[in-house]
Order: sequence, then C-alpha cells, then structure tokens
Amino acid sequence: MDVSALTIKIILITIPGGLATLIFEKLTAYQKWSSFKFIVNAIFFGGICYLISDSVCYFFLKNEIVAFWNHVIDDKGISLSEILRASICSIFIGFIASVIETKKYITRFAQFIGIGSKYGEENLYSFFLNQPHITEVYVRDVEYDKTFHGIIDSFSETQDICELSLRNVKVYEYQTSTYLYDMPIVFISRPKNTIFIEVP
Repeated sequence: MDVSALTIKIILITIPGGLATLIFEKLTAYQKWSSFKFIVNAIFFGGICYLISDSVCYFFLKNEIVAFWNHVIDDKGISLSEILRASICSIFIGFIASVIETKKYITRFAQFIGIGSKYGEENLYSFFLNQPHITEVYVRDVEYDKTFHGIIDSFSETQDICELSLRNVKVYEYQTSTYLYDMPIVFISRPKNTIFIEVP
C-alpha cells in the first residue's frame, strides 16, 4: 500500500478518538495537555468508540464491519459510515467520561474500597471544591483584609491563579470580622497560596 494512502486512512480512523478527547479535555483539563498525552488519550478513546459502535451494530452490519478492518491495511478504500458511527458514539463517550472524571467516581470508589487516598491528577483545590457536600464557604483574603462568606457558584484554576465565584455573599473585615456589606455575586481571582477557604 502507498504510504500516503495509509496515512490518510490512519488520520480518518483517529477522528472519533480525537473528537472524544477534545470534548474530554475541554470539560475536565485544568492545564493544557502535552501533545503526547493528547495522542495517547485519542488512541484510548478511539478504541472505546469503535468497540462500542461495532458491538452495537455487529449483528446488523457484521460484513461491513469486518470488511472495514480488513481494508485498513490493504489497497482498498475504507467505509466512511463506520467512522461516522464511531464519531457519533465519541460525542457520548466524551461527555460520559467527563462526568466520571469531574465527579471523581473512580477515585471515590478506590477510596471507598481502601485502595488509596489519591485525589486525582489535579491538585487538592479542585478536588476539595468538587465535593458535593461543600457548597457554603468562608474565603479569607489576608492581603486585602477581607472575608467572603457565600455559596460556591463556580471555580477554576490555572498554573498561577485560583478563581472562585460566590453568590449570596456577606463581606467582613478579616482581622476584626466586622460585617461590611452584602453582594449578590463576588468573583475572586488571586495568586495561588494567598487565600484560605474554610467550610462552616
């Protein structure tokens, strides 16, 4: 087989895995992935997409599925319908995997059965705020002498910055705890290690 033709086939075949990985990275990644990590995840998700797609359709499209994989390495063309089915499947796989990762179901199950106490790839900040029972918090901003008491609306982080959005917020002086004012929404963006978060 011509090398360029094989390359085109490989690119087409990796579309479902790439699509699922893009969705997963967009919804879960706290820092930009390296190219190597993206490729490894694309291969992994691609395998899952084709496995599920082929399993669901095997009894109806057995000959087409077998022919597709047989033609990957020969000179014949491949069926784009197989790639389309896997690509549709990849959208659902991407969202389902994102929910599993965001809710830390695998990590929590491992902790439940005593395998380990690791909290995931991202740091403890995200894991801490992702816990379902943590909704109301006190945020101590020592540098600006403020304490914010409110309900977590959303949060994110980069390599250097922690961001947190609170609603129904009461603002106090940090040193004296003197009440200052109410705010419907407060957005806090501070360098890492400059704020403290407490749960009442």
